[in-house]
Parts: sequence; C-alpha cells; structure tokens
Amino acid sequence: MTDHRINRHFFQSLLVAITVLATSLASTEHLLAAPGPMTPQELQAFGKEIQQTAYSQDAAKFRALFDWTTFINRVLGDYEQNPAVKEAIQPVRKQLETAYSENNQGIDSEILAEVGSGADYRFLAMRKEDNQFKVIFRFLRPDWTLNYQALIIEKQASGELKIVDIDSLSTGELISQSLQRLYLPEIYKAHLDVKDKISDQEKSRIINQKKRYDFLTAATDKTDPFQTYTQLPNEYKNEKIVLLFLAQNTIETENDKKYQSVLGAYRKYHPQDPAAELLSIDYFSMTKQYKQALESIDRLTAAIKTTDPYLYSVRAGVLIEMGDHNLAGKYASKASELEPDLLQPYLHLINLSVMQGQFDASIKYLDVLNNKFGFAYEDLDLSELDNFDKFTASPQFKQWQSVKKVAAQPKEGSVN
Repeated sequence: MTDHRINRHFFQSLLVAITVLATSLASTEHLLAAPGPMTPQELQAFGKEIQQTAYSQDAAKFRALFDWTTFINRVLGDYEQNPAVKEAIQPVRKQLETAYSENNQGIDSEILAEVGSGADYRFLAMRKEDNQFKVIFRFLRPDWTLNYQALIIEKQASGELKIVDIDSLSTGELISQSLQRLYLPEIYKAHLDVKDKISDQEKSRIINQKKRYDFLTAATDKTDPFQTYTQLPNEYKNEKIVLLFLAQNTIETENDKKYQSVLGAYRKYHPQDPAAELLSIDYFSMTKQYKQALESIDRLTAAIKTTDPYLYSVRAGVLIEMGDHNLAGKYASKASELEPDLLQPYLHLINLSVMQGQFDASIKYLDVLNNKFGFAYEDLDLSELDNFDKFTASPQFKQWQSVKKVAAQPKEGSVN
C-alpha cells in the first residue's frame, strides 16, 4: 500500500529548490530588463543615425529619436517638486505634451525644416561630460551662420538610446532652459495662484526668475540694458544668457569698448565656453580686428574639443582679409581635404587662385564648383578680385569657355 503521508524532509527540500529557482528566474528577468551601460560604439552609431534621419526628412522617425517625457520633465521638474505648483502648471505641461504629439511643431521639426532648407547638420564627435553622454553636431545654415549642438543622450530600460535635451552652444543654455524661460510668465502666474502654499525660497526663486525674464525681453530701444542690469539679482548677473544679451546690445550700438568688457567678463566666468567665441569670430571679423578673430577661432576649437574642418575654412577667410594668401590657401585646402563635400573652402580656393594668378587651379575649381555643387561660373562673383581681368583674358579661361560651348551644343542627330 502506498504511503500518502508527506515526508517532511523531502517537502522542505522541495520548498528550498522552488525558492532558489524563483530567485534565479527573478534575477534573470532583472538582468534582461536592465540594459548594460552605454558603449562608445552605441553612441557613435546613434550619432550617425540622427544625422541620417535628419537628412531623410522622415519627421515621424526623427521625432521617435527623442524621449519627450524626460525632456518635458527637464523643463518643469524643478517646479513640480511642490504638489500645489505642480497642479497649477498642468496647463503648461499639457501645452508642451501637445507640441510633441502627432504633427505639431516642436524643436525636432524646427531642425528638420532647417536641414530641408539647406542647413548642414553634421555629426562631429561624441563624449562623456559632466556624467552625461553627448553627441556633438555642427549646425551650419546656408547663410554661413554657425552653431554647434550637444545632444544629451540617455539609455532607456528597453536598451534604446534617446535624445533627452539639446545644449545649443551659441545660446549658452539647454533647449529645456530656453523653453522654461519662454513659459515663465505662465509659470510665474501659477506660483501667484498658490502663493500661500509655496515656501519663501520658492517665492524668491520665481520672483528673481521673473526679473531676469523682464530684463531679457525688454525693448532695448527704450531702455538701456546696462542700466537695468544693475538691478538684476546677483545670481544672474554673470549668467551666460545675460552676458550674451549684453554683448548683442553692444554690437547693435557699435560700442567696441563695452563689447570687449562684456567678453572679458564672459571669459572670466565661463572659461572654455564656445558661445562668446562663436559671436566674437563674426564681430572681430566685421570690425577688422583680425588677430582677435583668429584668437576666437582658437578658443572655439578648444571649446568644442574636436576637429571641425569648417573652422579651417573660417580661418582661411580671416587670413584672406589679412592678406596672408599663402597660409589661407593651406587652411582652405586642409578643410576641403578633410571634408570634400564642404562648399566654402572651394570658394576660398578659387578666389585665392585668381588673386595669385594660378589660373590652371582656377579652372580646376570652376569645374569642382559646377560638378560637385552645381554652381555655374555666372553664379560666382569674381569680378572684384585682383587679376580678374587677367584671368578672363588668359588662355586657360578661353580654352575652358570653348570646351563649355562645345559641350553645350546639341549633338548631331539629337532630337530637341
């Protein structure tokens, strides 16, 4: 007869085995759910994917590269620590959430629109900085306006990489910070609505932020920003965005002494930051302070911590203005060698070749500009260059014109 009584020792052993198995399965699930740390290979591949998607103009795919929940939390998270404020600014959160749903316009669609209009959006480098993973992009518009963006990347629980914010290096602040300022009037009003439920520290913070907002949005034709600057809270007086605002004002009013003063303060409080240097390259070039323009290029190169061929081309442009044509040619050639699809170096090279009487090279660059970039000779304004008349009278140019005329004629037997 079979004994149906439970063997206590066997039962205890079975329980232990089940417990060990369950713990092991749970640990395995946890390991599967938690992705490993981000690798350089993943970050590099993601940087390339961002660039490719931007040029594909696939709006849905580009939008999916962002983690919008984290991005919006970066805009509002500091305020939402207080439950009463969190409830009061819900309309702002809903506006932001709506902006990044369906076909509404957001920062992603702004980037795509710029690229679609001819801007160059190029992945340059990747790095870990301030405990954040970043991919660095050059943002070059068709009018040669230059910016760099450091896209902040985080790894999701799924293992996917996502963009959670963008540091716009020309503005000195994150896109999330720019949006925070954009919505500050509504955020300020929300704080007033619950003023009995916020601390003195929170009151002081929002009041000071409103003072900064008023300073940055005041009409400079009616008020002197250097006067109102003295009334700013001390915590904001040396802030990047504030000093850049003052610098822009000195450019508009053509006050070189004040510009130099603001630039000195910026470099003092934000050493190795690229924003002031991006502004200063154009400013010093425009005011013909070429040595200082070259110094700003050096500082910018050090600040972005990578080699950007476009900056070689910018340096070539400054050197041309200084009359150092030989050195300018070396930098323009280096830029075209490192990035063959970059237009500006070839414009410098054809100008230099005409000015230096190197007409064989001029013809070569005419063909490059036409075949690679679609620029015909008529599109290029060379008439103000030294040696232009000699160039157009040269045998090289006449032969080139003859070849072009023959190529443009319809072939015998062709149907028009």
